[in-house]
Amino acid sequence: MSVVNGERVLPAGWAWAELGDLLQRIEAGKSFTCEPRPAEPDEWGIIKVSAMTWGQFDAAENKAVPEGREFDPAYEIRSGDVLVSRANTKAYVGAPVLVDVCRPKLLLSDKSLRLVPRDGVSKRWLVHFLRSPQARAYVEAKASGTKDAMRNLSQEALRRMPVALPPPAEQHRIVEALEEQLSRLEVALGSLKASAERSVSLRKALLEKAFAGGLLPARSGTGSARLLLQRVDAQVSAQAGKKRWSQQHTPAEEWCHDLPEGWEWRTLGSLSVLIQYGTSAKAESTPAGDAVPVIRMGNIQSGSIIMNDVKYLPVGHPDVEPTRLQDGDLLFNRTNSAELVGKSAVYRDGLGEAVFASYLIRCRLADGIDPDWVNAYVNSPDGRRYIRSVLSQQVGQANVNSAKLAMFPVPVPPLEEQAKIMDSLSEWYRLLEHSDKGRETAERRAARLRGALLRAAFGGTLTRQSPDDEPAVNFLARIAAGRALQARTKRTRKPMSKKAAVPADPAPEPTPAPALAVQQEFDL
Repeated sequence: MSVVNGERVLPAGWAWAELGDLLQRIEAGKSFTCEPRPAEPDEWGIIKVSAMTWGQFDAAENKAVPEGREFDPAYEIRSGDVLVSRANTKAYVGAPVLVDVCRPKLLLSDKSLRLVPRDGVSKRWLVHFLRSPQARAYVEAKASGTKDAMRNLSQEALRRMPVALPPPAEQHRIVEALEEQLSRLEVALGSLKASAERSVSLRKALLEKAFAGGLLPARSGTGSARLLLQRVDAQVSAQAGKKRWSQQHTPAEEWCHDLPEGWEWRTLGSLSVLIQYGTSAKAESTPAGDAVPVIRMGNIQSGSIIMNDVKYLPVGHPDVEPTRLQDGDLLFNRTNSAELVGKSAVYRDGLGEAVFASYLIRCRLADGIDPDWVNAYVNSPDGRRYIRSVLSQQVGQANVNSAKLAMFPVPVPPLEEQAKIMDSLSEWYRLLEHSDKGRETAERRAARLRGALLRAAFGGTLTRQSPDDEPAVNFLARIAAGRALQARTKRTRKPMSKKAAVPADPAPEPTPAPALAVQQEFDL
């Protein structure tokens, strides 16, 4: 598609249309209270918006229809259906899927739409078009709602979507060329995904090896942790006083697997001079005058503190001094989803002045206990297993309180061995991070390439036009002629007796908009 004098010029044989011109109808499902579980194979289910989110139809994303509930089986989803998410987040509202193989007894919901295209419109072409940058820009502009958590796309807005329509024969050539290129891209993305999974597995293996002493170059007789722990006990007794966080030094036996010679098991509470909840004061998104950043649970990511999207407390607020962070403080996420509760990170002075919020717990460790060592163990497979065993599940949230955290099992090696193992872990992590950054760069390039392919396909530059193709304008003319005939038939229909009960006529389909108006919508 070229631009001449500021106007988009369509390729030969193409024509401007609206999406509604290309559809026989749009069907919307119904919604009702369902069972909070997926339907069994012999049960009816209703699909969730997540069934249409990730590019392929996922029949497993459904809820069971309650026994005895009446519904219209005409809403059943069939293989070959084109479905669109009517309500979703900004990124996924309007997301289309072409149903390939579908189990029986699945129904449309009120948040899903079925598009029934006219003869002469390729379903595969239509789905690819709805994924194109041109269509996505239109959807994001037209979807209503002020919150990113849920946007809505009306049927009318969907019908009015501008389409640069190629001839039917070229639609099939576009699909063939596009899917050939996209299939290669999917293979490359599959390799990147496998690489990411290997990176995660390697990190877990490194942590397991580290806390079994396997990352030490050789056991060189660095001695026992006994003297270190005697000094720790004295410091904890002196600084914690009556607020000893755990009178029990040894964790429960089921968590105490064999350790290298000279190492000992201790509870986190017996190694801490302070365990404390954060501030519950209302923080502001924008600092007013002198203000202190508040680290919240979302700032703890992958074992580190990321200072983005922070909130602030006034520097004079009474909670600032009691919750002011010091270098080496270990922050533990006590409330979150079951998958994320228990994540931790170490605060360092280089992050700048900060306090911490109430969904976090601060552990200040005694001298001689490396907070990075404890943080790595909390985030290790063994640490995650302990967290899962003690969390309490509430509605939508999981929680681990300070008493359970104080009983967290920590393997304690001599100080010199802590340092050597953390140096070895850091070196491995640097290599993995370098690999991760390369993979992330490749994924961004793949996303740009996908967008470029779709933009070219629906701008008329991916395939060549053929003079033998029937122009798209002829196809649109047949649609208009059919509508005119339907309208004349309705006007000449004999009136029915008042006693005869007949179903209401469907609403007339919209008349195609002028080409210039549709093009202007396309330029959104």
